Amino acid sequence: MRKNADHRIYVSTKVPPKNGQWPARPDVAASETFPKAHVIECAEKSLHNLGTDTLDILQFHVWNDDWVGQGDWQEAIQQLKEQGKIRFFGISINDHQPDNALRLIETGLVDTVQVIYNVFDQSPEDKLLPACQKHNIGVIVRVPLDEGGLTGKITPDSTFDPNDFRDHYFHGTRKTDVYNHVRKLTADLGISTDQLPEVALRYILSQPAVSTIIPGMRSVRNVERNTTIGDGKGLPADQVKKLKRHRWIRNFYA
Repeated sequence: MRKNADHRIYVSTKVPPKNGQWPARPDVAASETFPKAHVIECAEKSLHNLGTDTLDILQFHVWNDDWVGQGDWQEAIQQLKEQGKIRFFGISINDHQPDNALRLIETGLVDTVQVIYNVFDQSPEDKLLPACQKHNIGVIVRVPLDEGGLTGKITPDSTFDPNDFRDHYFHGTRKTDVYNHVRKLTADLGISTDQLPEVALRYILSQPAVSTIIPGMRSVRNVERNTTIGDGKGLPADQVKKLKRHRWIRNFYA
């Protein structure tokens, strides 16, 4: 995590829902999704596959706050921790549902949450991030560049392979909508589109509740540029204030 100065590699993995339902449905019990035996079996499999004795973070791939107090998944987590097989327990919050973890955070049972958070979708700032900071919960940010929307590379003429999920994510008028939003954003900040990815990532790092980011990297150039933000530095306050104006919440996964 970025606040540590050492070069240790942290190993994190996920437990898929036993019923194969993504995202978690509100009317499905925890016992159908993460029963104790399933959680332990998946953890053991990950330990074997990764060739390690301990997982730093074991996350549930989906979550529903109604599962607080349900099922026996808590017994599995406690057992794995006591055996030294996992250090921390986390959840991956359903897409665009940042408030669907607030009850769990209040219990003290979770150590980390993974959530969609970027310049466009700033909704975690409303309740989730303050709650995590209050309870000292680690925050892992996914989709920090809006599946490519905040790279400045999406134009009305962009095309994707039909097997690429972005072909759906940016279907219809969405490419044009993203292009227009990005143009307004870069003009407001007085930056080039080439500078946008770093600015977008550093916006997230400007939030003190954030622990780390998962940026997608499809080329060596992406890797080299994205890793430069490993210094953990955020943006100047005036840039953060301007970016607040570009909040644009919508569900392109639908």
